[in-house]
Amino acid sequence: MARIELLTKPYPPEFAAVAEKVTAPGAEPLALFTLLGKSMRALEKFMGGSMAGRGPLGMRDKEIVIDRTVAKCGNSYEWGLHIKHFAAKAELTDAQVKSLAIGHGDDGSWNTAEATLIATVDALLANKKLSDAEYARLSASFDEAQRFEIVQLVGFYHSVSLLCGAFALPNEAGTATIPTA
Repeated sequence: MARIELLTKPYPPEFAAVAEKVTAPGAEPLALFTLLGKSMRALEKFMGGSMAGRGPLGMRDKEIVIDRTVAKCGNSYEWGLHIKHFAAKAELTDAQVKSLAIGHGDDGSWNTAEATLIATVDALLANKKLSDAEYARLSASFDEAQRFEIVQLVGFYHSVSLLCGAFALPNEAGTATIPTA
């Protein structure tokens, strides 16, 4: 159970307007949105920083960055959503999904660019920066726009992980938890 009671119907009009934009027709808003909807300022700031939609990274690379970030942050809520809704679309195998949770970029599951993504996420989360060698490795596989997106994805999903963890947001029904072995 979340530490803050989630919004329930009938939703306040300002939240209902946002929920309509981010929710599939006929579906209920995700718990993360109904949590943030308790503070419209928080929800607006969250939406403003969102990395949703198309960007310079392909779906597979984007999911590798997101999934690795939320796994390393212990964010089971986002992990479950992304594995359920995007892992297959991003053509991640079961072994690669497990590697994102408990493996490493050089465990044989990844090509050079993908291993670089995983190493970059790990370095950013551990050190809050990249060394010259880590940045050179990233630059060898990704252009400037992609490098910006990678760093912003790690930052955004680190922030989402803090929100989910601080408020003890439980997984959505039917989603997986992060593998531990």
